[in-house]
Amino acid sequence: MPDDLKNVIVFTLAGVRSAAELRWVREVISLGFVTSVPTAPPGIAGAFNLRGHLVPVLDIAALARAGHGASPRQGDSALLVEIDGVSAALRVDKVEEVATLPAADAGAVLDGRGRPVPLIDPAALVRQAIADANAVRGDDDDAPAQPTPRDPTTGARVRLAFDGDTTLG
Repeated sequence: MPDDLKNVIVFTLAGVRSAAELRWVREVISLGFVTSVPTAPPGIAGAFNLRGHLVPVLDIAALARAGHGASPRQGDSALLVEIDGVSAALRVDKVEEVATLPAADAGAVLDGRGRPVPLIDPAALVRQAIADANAVRGDDDDAPAQPTPRDPTTGARVRLAFDGDTTLG
């Protein structure tokens, strides 16, 4: 398998080593003040301001349906990922290394000692967070016959009010 190498960032979260492909990771950051979002689904642990942009903080464990991770706090490490134009922060406990490692079977890479390190899929996590947020807002993935307008601030679908016009022409 020497020809099947992956550029990854290896990190720990809740004592478990994992890796993510570098193609998704824009930078390693330190979280600013994280604000919880009251109506957000469990996979969205909060949001913070990164250089003037509001960035959601995602809970990897909740999105993977494996419980809940620790609440993010100011100063925690995170991987800033960008998927389909959407930026999000994946909170991690510690970044161990950035390396080119051989791929193992079943979605893992082998570290320098030959131990398998499971790969997470940031794209799937971000898409799951978006789907969960849309479900909480009442949006569905079924496209209506006529596209409904969206609120420019929240992105939620706006229900058109009856305008009082009863003419047919």
